[in-house]
Amino acid sequence: MIWWICIGAVAILFLNVVRSLPLISEILMIGDVDDLMRLQQVRDWLAGQGWFDTQQYQILPPEGISMHWSRYVDLGIAAFLVPASWLLPPAQAELAAVILWPTFLGCLMLLVIGHANNRLMGLGAAIGGLVAFLTWGKLGGEFAAGRIDHHNVQILTATAIFYLSVMPGRPQILGAMAGALTAFSLAVGLEMLPFLAVIWGMMVLRQAVAEEGAGTWLIGFCVAFAVAAPVLLAGQTAVPNWSIPYCDVLAPPILALAAIGIVATLAPVFLAGTIRHPVARIILSLAIVAAGLWLAAPLLGPCLAGPYADAAPEVRTIIETQVTEALSASILLQTRPELFFRIMMPAVVIGVLALAAAWYLRAGISRSLGIALIQSFVVLVVGIAFALVQIRAANLMTPVVPLLAGFLVHAFARIPGTSRLRIPAVVILLLATPAVVEALSRKVAGPASVSAMVGESVARAGLADSVSIAYCRTEGAMEEIASLPKSVVFSSMNLGPAIVVYTQHSATSAGYHRSTAAYTNGVFAFQNRNNLHRALSSSRADYLVVCVGAGEERAITRLEAEGWPDWLQDVTGDRREVRAFRIDKVALASDLGGP
Repeated sequence: MIWWICIGAVAILFLNVVRSLPLISEILMIGDVDDLMRLQQVRDWLAGQGWFDTQQYQILPPEGISMHWSRYVDLGIAAFLVPASWLLPPAQAELAAVILWPTFLGCLMLLVIGHANNRLMGLGAAIGGLVAFLTWGKLGGEFAAGRIDHHNVQILTATAIFYLSVMPGRPQILGAMAGALTAFSLAVGLEMLPFLAVIWGMMVLRQAVAEEGAGTWLIGFCVAFAVAAPVLLAGQTAVPNWSIPYCDVLAPPILALAAIGIVATLAPVFLAGTIRHPVARIILSLAIVAAGLWLAAPLLGPCLAGPYADAAPEVRTIIETQVTEALSASILLQTRPELFFRIMMPAVVIGVLALAAAWYLRAGISRSLGIALIQSFVVLVVGIAFALVQIRAANLMTPVVPLLAGFLVHAFARIPGTSRLRIPAVVILLLATPAVVEALSRKVAGPASVSAMVGESVARAGLADSVSIAYCRTEGAMEEIASLPKSVVFSSMNLGPAIVVYTQHSATSAGYHRSTAAYTNGVFAFQNRNNLHRALSSSRADYLVVCVGAGEERAITRLEAEGWPDWLQDVTGDRREVRAFRIDKVALASDLGGP
């Protein structure tokens, strides 16, 4: 029966994909710029760029900018793109790949949720978890057609790791699978590191209180992690770079943390016969962690500021104040409350109701399900706490929401058919459906701002026109830019990746923290004449392109009041969506940057 339920969920997923097919070109063009850059990275690799070379040479050429993305995700996308290219023209093959890759991951996610919830709580819980996935934009939306960035891969692996930590079965095998997936998740990116640390820490606590099988699970986990992490690092990092202490990828700092964690984990396991008291085991683990962190401080110290530790202060300022996914709750509530509530409220509502249901059924909950629920609530609280600092951290809580949603249905099934609670419970279940909560959030908070729309699925949100107008990411605008002679084009940050993907030009701006210039070119350059002068001089750009009606165009027109610079020559012509200016490099070099 569970297979039929999962097949039904997959069919719904495919129906959503079919609905998006007529819009897939537009979805990709105006969606998250990371999806565009991921597509370009795959293109470059398939065109001959080295496996270990992830430099993006079409941003700020000829040196390019350093990217920190994993080739393993590129490999997955290419597994669909290459066969599609045997049957379709290149452009259609790429569209097929950006549809099939996230859809494939979504099918895997549905199978994991359905079978795991069924194993833990039964068919009702499987249906509840699948509904949560299919109706919550923050979760299911990450697997929508066009979403080829790495977040869906990380959510899938994190969900599998969570269920492997609470599922009944052979603990050593379950632990080994979780350890290998943890290493793979870190190889793809470090965004889920707090989630992985929580799961690992919870398992250590479970072993400390002598839970049956926890020690064996941890042995399998640590052995698999210790083997897989260095292998995966070596598989995507060139040998000369193995020793570079990057803070934003799987590198020596993360391996050092892993080594500390493995020793702190296995010591109480192997000394279980000698150290029997839970507190003593916990103290031993904490002492080893403290000693390890002290010894590794020279290596770990530079990374204490997070993955952007090496970024310039001005880049961190842009990220913290102007990148939507990095904004705090306080800023979002003031500027984009609809976005904040739509992302956070479904998880909060499901979590609160699941907590109430767990309290109501506390006498009848099995030990294994109780552990799964406790672990879910801990992950949910940690995810909410991190999301209040940066909204992107909402991904941390996504792996446990399907289990909590499934538990709500499981709890409902436990209510006697003659009980007066049954009808109110049905109403509550319907109101707690993520799609309903999101709709209510939009009613309460009001419509989304244009900038908050970027990165959302156009097919789900129906916001194509607004976003296109805001950033000129339309077919017409790209054709107008492409009609310029092949060159380096200076633009805003949100337009740069599209220029690279959809035209023959190189660009000067993109939001990737390893390049200060790419960030500042796209934002600070449009603040005043002097900033623009300096940015154009250092970028070696040939043309400046601005979107008609956008903030950068208004910044350019302010130059008319200050005295139009000789180094900008308007070549817009009959273009309607963009304004284009040829940069006179001789005049630019002779101008001191002011009127």
